[in-house]
Order: sequence, then structure tokens, then C-alpha cells
Amino acid sequence: MAAAAPTLPCLVFDYGGEQQRTKLFSVSDGAHRACEIALPPLAQPPPLRSVCALSGDPSCCTVAGGRCTVLLAEPPQSTILWYCHAGGTAWTRHEYDLGSASIRVPEGDAWCKRTVHRLASCRGRFYYPHSSTRCGVIGFSPAAGAGLPELGTVPMKMVRPRIPEGDFMATAATYLVEIGGDLHTVCVCHGIDITSVADVGVYRMDFAKQEHVRVESIGDRAILAGSGSGFGGCVYWMSSVDSRLHVFYIELGAEEVHEPCKGVAEPSRKPFWIIPAHP
Repeated sequence: MAAAAPTLPCLVFDYGGEQQRTKLFSVSDGAHRACEIALPPLAQPPPLRSVCALSGDPSCCTVAGGRCTVLLAEPPQSTILWYCHAGGTAWTRHEYDLGSASIRVPEGDAWCKRTVHRLASCRGRFYYPHSSTRCGVIGFSPAAGAGLPELGTVPMKMVRPRIPEGDFMATAATYLVEIGGDLHTVCVCHGIDITSVADVGVYRMDFAKQEHVRVESIGDRAILAGSGSGFGGCVYWMSSVDSRLHVFYIELGAEEVHEPCKGVAEPSRKPFWIIPAHP
């Protein structure tokens, strides 16, 4: 018997009319039962490339009970978080400081601000990539004062991808996802030709051992991942390199490439801002 389909909530910001609206939509089970939850509007649409996540079960009864939090992180160049506790009447702005990181540039090393640039939720907490050896954690504790966010990190060893003999990994894109109550890292590795894929792996994050454990199957599930996310056990992502849809079958180790947007004209107007709750 196939497992129930995972929830896939998203936030929809409607600024097309006189009244601003913010709603949370989700598909709560395999029967595709939709759930729509009204949230307080933001003063203005969030910046492009913002990401968000929901801390718990997006079913209407859970959110109405005030046991969930919606967290929105502005794009990588920003250090601003927005959050709204379910049942609340307004979004709260929170500015954070994660320190700086060194990056290699042609002129030498440079420093840039660390930011929350991707989000995933698991067991009531939020996670994001902090560095190659640490995972960022965001929690909300009532003891912190009216549910203020608490930012911290946990140690985690680097992912060890399976690169075919003779091949070379030039770049890698990673995504955090929750699967079956555990946090996982999806790693898409590109070879010297960055349009080619050298390896795609899904790794369970074992916090006790502080390491990534590669899994060989994700069951009757599909992972949606985007730059900037039919057959069960697949990873789907839109590549920022070639603007095509890639599908990787975990158990078969095979990849398909599609061009769903080929020949489609850009829309003249975007009436909604839609931000997936799982990047």
C-alpha cells in the first residue's frame, strides 16, 4: 500500500486588487484535499527569491489551534526574516546576524554576510544550510519572549557524493527536505560540463553521528527542488544553468530532461506572488 502523499504548502500573496490578501494552500493527503488558510497581509510583496516554510501540519485545525508558525526569509542579499504564528494578526520582522564567510574571488578572498537562503522544516523547527560543516537551526520558544526566533547551528559532516571514476565534480547544488519525519539533504552534482549531472543523492541527516547517510530509496515520494526544486522516488528540479526540468530516478540512477517552457511567452502581468513552502 502506497504511503499518503506528503503535504506541499505554499504561500500566495495577492496584491492585484484593492484588498491585499495572504493565504496558505496545501494538499493534505493522497486524495488531494485542499486546505486554504487566510493569513495577515504583508505591507508589500516579499522580494523575488524569498523562501518560506511552515513549522507543522498545515491542516486547518492545526493552524487554527495556533500550533504552527510560517517563516519567510528574504533573498540571500538580505538578513531579514518575517514570521507569523498561526492565529496571529500580523507578521513580525526580525533582523539577524549570522556573521560572515570567506569566499574565493579572482582578486583573492572576500567576505560576505551569511544568510538564511534556503529553508526546510522538520519536527517543529526550521533548518537551513549554514556552512559545509554546520547546519543552521531556527526555533521559536515562548520563553524567548513572545515567540521570538532563536538561531543556532549544529555540527554536520560534509556530503560525500558518488562521483563515477574518471569524472570530476565542478559544482553541487544542495536542498534540505523533510522525509518521513527526518531531515534530508538532496545533492545534485555537476561535472566539468556544468550542464551534465555527475551524481544525484539523497542523504538522511544523522544528528547523533553528525553525518549524512545516503538512502537508496525514498519510497512513493517525489522531491521538488528549484534553483534560486508519475514515477515514485524521483527528484525534480528546474536548473538555473539550462532552464530545463530535470527528473532523476533514485532507485534506477537514471535522468530525464524536459523543456516544459519551450516556446512559452513571458506573462505580461503576474497577479500573484507564489512562494513554495518547501524549496
